[in-house]
Amino acid sequence: MSAAPLIDRKLRYLQLIVVVLSVVFAAIVLNIQHKQAPEINGAILAEPQALAAFELRNHRGELVHTADLKGEWQLVSYGYTQCPDICPTMLSSLAQFQKRLDKSGEYRDLRVLFYTIDPSRDTVDKLANYVPWFDARFIGLRAESADEALIFERSLGMSSFLATVDETDGAGTAEYDVAHGFRLYLLDDQARLRAALAPISARDGSKHYDPESLFSDYIALREWFSQQG
Repeated sequence: MSAAPLIDRKLRYLQLIVVVLSVVFAAIVLNIQHKQAPEINGAILAEPQALAAFELRNHRGELVHTADLKGEWQLVSYGYTQCPDICPTMLSSLAQFQKRLDKSGEYRDLRVLFYTIDPSRDTVDKLANYVPWFDARFIGLRAESADEALIFERSLGMSSFLATVDETDGAGTAEYDVAHGFRLYLLDDQARLRAALAPISARDGSKHYDPESLFSDYIALREWFSQQG
């Protein structure tokens, strides 16, 4: 019997092994490149979402446009200065988170922003007296028109509701109540939305942000995003 058929079978067998090993190696590389997203208390966008062009004003009286958020990562919070509990508690937690971030020295290219959903009452002066009290680096933002407010809030998916009540203040202006959602939005250094961070729900139904958990989620996100390229 000729040795040629046996050699052919061995060659085909070796070729099959090479193909299988190539597929396995490619799968391993692909898995490394596309490591599973970290488990966080919130949601990660499948693709970065660019914000619509907007114009706001910060608590220093300076105009802020979409391009001004580029170059650094941003953690956007929202609420209003007369909020009795949720907003000050959230900003206090963010101040502790900021200190934790300072101490770690990791991914410190981050600014914390507080956007008011009640610009009628939250003037530039009010924001200036409120936001930096929690941390001098925090930036307060407000819209100067309903259209600008709608653009910014829709870009991030913020939710809020103003309900007029019967009473009026001393100046005869109708009073209103404010209700709003509870999320933090992480923007990358290209002003694109990358993730929304949710608060922790306690057994009594209350919600809050834990500074240490927030820090862990933020670091995990930044590390994962850096691996994605």
